[in-house]
Amino acid sequence: MKAASYTVLSVVGNYAEAASLVLNPGDCTVVDRGGVKRQLVLRCPDGCGEVLSINLDGRSGPAWSLYQRRGTWSLYPSIDKPSGCKSHFILWRGRVLWCDGFDVDDEAPDAKLISRIRDLFSTRDSAHYSDLSGELDEIPWEVLAACRSLVKQGRLHEGENKQKGTFFATTS
Repeated sequence: MKAASYTVLSVVGNYAEAASLVLNPGDCTVVDRGGVKRQLVLRCPDGCGEVLSINLDGRSGPAWSLYQRRGTWSLYPSIDKPSGCKSHFILWRGRVLWCDGFDVDDEAPDAKLISRIRDLFSTRDSAHYSDLSGELDEIPWEVLAACRSLVKQGRLHEGENKQKGTFFATTS
């Protein structure tokens, strides 16, 4: 059975310890060595039983970003398993969001974040949401939801095809 939520159980010093703690779908443990988050060890939330090791250390190759805000953890980008159960999901705000039906537009964005993004677009023509998230020190999924809210308000428009995720200031 697919998990609807995930829990970061602990922060530990090695993979073996982390893997021994993730017993149920959606259980996660962070491996931190020397103050550097190295891995997120996760029991696949799809229920297939696989233990996933998600790289968090860019020195070891392509890496995900792990955010801790207001007591919850979020991961960016999504996890897209090309083999095994072939699940595709997002870990955001303690929930597992399945990409086969989830739309970030369904999430209520933070009004203060919307205002900050609107202010940024007063001095630029375009930006990708992941670049904005780095600049604002915000979770990329939060920034995407806020940008899409601004699209609904007619204040931004989003590119298409290869420019999807890039937002453009509207001209008045």
